[in-house]
Amino acid sequence: MAETHSSPTSEVENIGLLGRFWRGRIWYGTEWYITTFGGLILLAIILMTVFAPWLAPFDPNQFIGAQFTPPGHGKQALLARAGEAPPVDLSDLSGQVIGVQRNRNGANLARELGAKGKRYQTQEDLLAALLDGEVDLIFVDQELAPEIVASYDGLEIVAEGLGRSYPLGTDNLGRDIVSRLIWGARTVLGVALTSALFSSIIGITLGLISGFVSGFLDRVLSLMMDSIYSFPGLLLAIAMVVMLGPGLLNVAVAVSVIYIPTFFRVVRGQVLSVKEELYVEAARSLGAKPLTILTRYIFPNVIPSVVVVFSLNVADAILTEAGLSFVGLGLPPDVPDWGYDLSKGQSFLVAGQWWLITFPGIMITLVAAGFSLLGEGLSEILNPRLVKG
Repeated sequence: MAETHSSPTSEVENIGLLGRFWRGRIWYGTEWYITTFGGLILLAIILMTVFAPWLAPFDPNQFIGAQFTPPGHGKQALLARAGEAPPVDLSDLSGQVIGVQRNRNGANLARELGAKGKRYQTQEDLLAALLDGEVDLIFVDQELAPEIVASYDGLEIVAEGLGRSYPLGTDNLGRDIVSRLIWGARTVLGVALTSALFSSIIGITLGLISGFVSGFLDRVLSLMMDSIYSFPGLLLAIAMVVMLGPGLLNVAVAVSVIYIPTFFRVVRGQVLSVKEELYVEAARSLGAKPLTILTRYIFPNVIPSVVVVFSLNVADAILTEAGLSFVGLGLPPDVPDWGYDLSKGQSFLVAGQWWLITFPGIMITLVAAGFSLLGEGLSEILNPRLVKG
């Protein structure tokens, strides 16, 4: 009985999308790894948006800590007069008079522990009150406690590491930056993906029709798209937001308008090329209907270009949305948004509060770069050349 052997050609033809992706590491080397890295960044951000209610430690609009708490700070130390430290039960401080400084994390901690707190305006007043016997104990920032004890004789540290720390600090209103970054990712991705989806649906549809039908309709649609494309994108988005008003859906619609011509021009150019291919002529000669030709023979060949344009437009939409929020024309202030936090934090940079703009800026850069890398990589992975040889 004759043995049957599968030819290398048939094995190559049976390679799926994952197989092409895995083979890409051989064909493209460093570029493949960079693309994979971009995809992992996006996966992490998407998971962060999905599980935001569980990952965020606090409500993003809750004034949970002191203003301008630096990253990694927030823990408190309990100080008393040397040799006079009363027995302290940290779970019950209701019988102690504790001094705290206004608008500091110690004031929030004393309130949470149910202690009787006495507030002072400055740290010097707080220390003087403890030394004079006005209060039994005081809360100070843990980072400052060793220096205070060394500078003021007659003080000792009763307990350290009390309360909570803020890994990325707090903003000018005492809101946790980690929570705002996590919830802000949901906002930014929601606007960017929604706008890219709107623009792709409209742009692809019009591009298919315009390229396939040609003639007068093609000239009219091309003129309309060129007119939209001639406007600077951010200025057009600003005009649309001013007209529609604030709101997540309105901002998404405003941003989507500026990307419709991009999808239109790419798809139209592909259709004009593909519809002249021999297999399309053969389908037409066999009596295939125009809609069948458009959906079964032309559109599948346009998909690789659409995927790339979609990814790149999402990256650009993130920057556009951040720009709108930066100039005060984005989402309402009660919606966590990286662009809004970037705008509000810039005024405090000269005072040394660098973390207010650094972390939102890093997130915007990471997500935009991730979509750009993924789009460029997909354009190669979906390329038929990967299944040859």
